[in-house]
Amino acid sequence: MEQADDITFSFICPVYNEQEGLEHFYNRLKAVADSLGEPYEIIFTNDGSSDGTDGVLERLAQADEHVKAVEFSRNFGHQVAVTAGYDFARGKAVISLDADCQHPPEMIPQLVARWREGYEVVYTVRQDTKGISSLRRMIGRLTYRVIRASSGVELTDQADFRLMDRKAVDALCATREHARFVRGLVHWIGFRQIGVPYTAERRQAGKSVYTLRQLIGMSTAGVYNFSDRPLKLAPAIGAALLASAVIYALVAVVMAFFAHAPSAYWHVIMAMVGLFGVQFLMLGILGQYVSRIFDEAKGRPLYVVRRTMGFDRAGNKDEKPQASKTSAPQARTFSVYT
Repeated sequence: MEQADDITFSFICPVYNEQEGLEHFYNRLKAVADSLGEPYEIIFTNDGSSDGTDGVLERLAQADEHVKAVEFSRNFGHQVAVTAGYDFARGKAVISLDADCQHPPEMIPQLVARWREGYEVVYTVRQDTKGISSLRRMIGRLTYRVIRASSGVELTDQADFRLMDRKAVDALCATREHARFVRGLVHWIGFRQIGVPYTAERRQAGKSVYTLRQLIGMSTAGVYNFSDRPLKLAPAIGAALLASAVIYALVAVVMAFFAHAPSAYWHVIMAMVGLFGVQFLMLGILGQYVSRIFDEAKGRPLYVVRRTMGFDRAGNKDEKPQASKTSAPQARTFSVYT
């Protein structure tokens, strides 16, 4: 059994209700991992699945010494599950990919090749997605455009399918903000980065659990976590409204000479509508920032671990989750990670 320091590749895979296709994904990933010819580990993060995913993970962990699993006490969300994978990973290079087979494991050697060339972050850029509706594709692209326009961060069609060098992983694990947007954080930490195009495959089984609500949540995290541009909208909108009010007043004066000026009633109504609209808009924007400050100030952990599997084998006992600097929890334990 290799020691933690001897692991070259860590594969981290968030899972949520993937019982039907999980073993097929594992077989594909294991074949690729074995072909690399270096020590590796496969870490599944079970994000509070309600089907039989935990049973499948137990069988895999018992049958394969490379397989480990982290099971949350409840569903904390995809981005937190990805974060937990990075916290527990011990490889010199860490590859994250979803367990629904939309991130093809067979592409991993391409990512490894770019890493060996000296790149510390090798991310993938989705060119197309098989089996997805045009509406869903449009919503996804619109999400990234909103993030780019509001924060200046270019993440168009990037996925959480990437390889990161240990230095980059350590830097990422140091960021503990609660409104997680891992793609934005990976962009923020820097290092030498390069993109690799790919086509997302159809889901192997089941249906997508990434809802419209989660897409909206991701887009707002990308906007509010990485930019103060929305706050700067206030003076811009105020200036535009002031200018339009001045123009309206000038036009009303001119029209008065021709006896066509709007009545005072409409002047008052439009002024009130405009002012209330600006107030509510600014309060909404400020509320988003205040809510994030409130969430961070509470100091709650990012996630709660119900139990782990595979970390208590010989050679793994000294492994430490990056976030807590304490020993990795043994099976059937309860732990929290900030």
